Amino acid sequence: MLTKRQLSRHKRQQRIQHIIYITGAAFLVLLIAFLGYGTWNEQIKPYHQPAVEINGVTYDMDYYVKLLSLYSTGKDATETANTADSLINLLHYNQAAMKAAPELGIDVSDKDVNDALKNSGVANNDVNRDAFKATLLINNLIQNYFDKQVPTSVEQVYTQAMLVESADVAEKVRGRLAAGDNFTALAGFYSQDDLTKGVSGDVGWLPKGFADLMLGSAANSPLKDIPFTLQTGEVSQPIFDGTATKSIGYWVVQVTEQDPDKGNHVRGILASSYHDAEVIKEKILAGDDFATLVKTYSQDATSAANNGDIGWTGNNSISNRVVLALAMPLPVGDVSKPGSDTSVKTVGGFWLIKAVARDDNRILDDSTRTMIRTSLFEKWIDEKMKNDTVTTLLTDEQKAWAINVVVKSRG
Repeated sequence: MLTKRQLSRHKRQQRIQHIIYITGAAFLVLLIAFLGYGTWNEQIKPYHQPAVEINGVTYDMDYYVKLLSLYSTGKDATETANTADSLINLLHYNQAAMKAAPELGIDVSDKDVNDALKNSGVANNDVNRDAFKATLLINNLIQNYFDKQVPTSVEQVYTQAMLVESADVAEKVRGRLAAGDNFTALAGFYSQDDLTKGVSGDVGWLPKGFADLMLGSAANSPLKDIPFTLQTGEVSQPIFDGTATKSIGYWVVQVTEQDPDKGNHVRGILASSYHDAEVIKEKILAGDDFATLVKTYSQDATSAANNGDIGWTGNNSISNRVVLALAMPLPVGDVSKPGSDTSVKTVGGFWLIKAVARDDNRILDDSTRTMIRTSLFEKWIDEKMKNDTVTTLLTDEQKAWAINVVVKSRG
């Protein structure tokens, strides 16, 4: 039998052991919780973060990662990153198609989607189902709705065209054409827009009512209407187009001061044509206000924002080689001759358009028909998307994480 003293010590030992058990159990619970939190924080939580909201519907990172994995299948890390940059636009495009297709009586069945998934070999999950359904709907829309909006045959004009930089160049070219020079040869030399320069002015058959869909960057130009007003063989008068973009401009620069260390201090104006550049030079020499001339003529937004100030030649602040070449030899106060620059884009030019041949009821070939119906769909879907609300919640860090997850998953 224990004495009181022994009993007291025994109880103390029991209490100590009890405290140890409780402390150990608490530590174990905390450890498990910590490890569980780490797993949640690093492996589960990122997938539940919002990535994008479209018309009030939120798509989380899990959706984004699965969609990125689908659309970057077979791509390397760089290509996967490029896909990630456009993925939200693609998701918006798909959702718009799925929302709007029923308005035109177009739908796809669950069986169609299941068969497409099975044939492709990808996982049958909600993300892939959405993507495949959108693709099937878009194909159905183009083939079964918009194809029916395109006639079998239509009036067409075989068209040649060129965009030249100024009215005086247009009159010069018209004179050479009147003298018998070849249109495409002249277009190959004088034309400055991407569309006609690339084909030496030979635009080809344009279908009336659909010409804008065939013209790409020149869709809103006089090319969409003027050919149908010309007689066969006729060349139009020069037609000014203030929205046409061309791959050339002309610099006029002036040196305002010199410094032994910094070189020449340069200001300049980027003109749309050689003619305008000559006019600008004459006005500068006549004493016209330089800042006013910049506002009137310059098509270089960066220098124009600083009243034409381009910087110093000696401290690497001027990266444009044409400007440097013009400015380096100039003494203070002198104005350069116009210098052509094909590294810039300027706006404005004059069209010359020729109706080479005409057919009042020409059959649309397959490639033209495909282009028209696809363009009709694109115009329709753009209209459906323009009033949508799209909020990107994805950060650059989350995008990088998603790319890394997808790339690593491929081994």
